[in-house]
Order: sequence, then structure tokens, then C-alpha cells
Amino acid sequence: MKNKVKYIILGMLLIAGIQNTIAQETDSSMSPSDTLVGEWTIDLRPTPEADGYYQVFVVTAVEGNTFSGTFYGSPVENGLINRNWDKLYIAFTTSDASNDYYHSGYLENARLQGISYCPNRAFAAPWTGVKE
Repeated sequence: MKNKVKYIILGMLLIAGIQNTIAQETDSSMSPSDTLVGEWTIDLRPTPEADGYYQVFVVTAVEGNTFSGTFYGSPVENGLINRNWDKLYIAFTTSDASNDYYHSGYLENARLQGISYCPNRAFAAPWTGVKE
């Protein structure tokens, strides 16, 4: 089961890596990890035409290649960072009363782009985020 989860997260990172981003300026005096810390507004709209559906993603700390925080009101578990590419990639899990959710994404031009996956709900959804 652990290998399956690893492959799911790797696949999600690949999908997130090929999504287009909207260019915005970044503060070049901050490292990408420092830029990740803070409160993000994540748009989880179900279709491109739908009204925005916003939830909060809070990154409270970055230590080495891990991070902690909350997403959609749930604690971030297994928060990982990969700095080996041209973008800062992240992956983490959350859960509610009945499901586990797998999330991955990347930081580029002061925006987060990502995807969330829940196998029990047969659900995969892209999302975008901006820092508050």
C-alpha cells in the first residue's frame, strides 16, 4: 500500500508539473521555502467555468525538506518539499472523518498550482493558490 501511495504522489507531481501558470513577480530576497510559509487562499472550483470555491492552506514551518501546516481545516501530514527542480514542489496528505486526501503542487511566480486526489471518492481536482 505504501508503494501505491508513493506512485500516486509521484504521478500527481508529474501532472502538477505540466499545468500552466500565470506569471507574477516574486520577492527575490526570499528563498522559495521562506516564500512558502504563510497563509494561502486556494481555489478549488470544480470546473473552469464555476464560481471560485476558496479554502485556506497555511504553511506554519519549513524544516529541511519537510513542512507543517493545515489545509481545508485538517492538519498537514507527511509534508514534503523537493527543491531539485526549477520550481519548488510540495506533496502532503490530509484526512477528514472518512477519507484520506493526497495533494501535490509547485510554487512558481508567487503562485501555487496543484492537484488533490481522493481514491475513496474517485476524485481528482486541480487547484490554484495565492498568498495572502
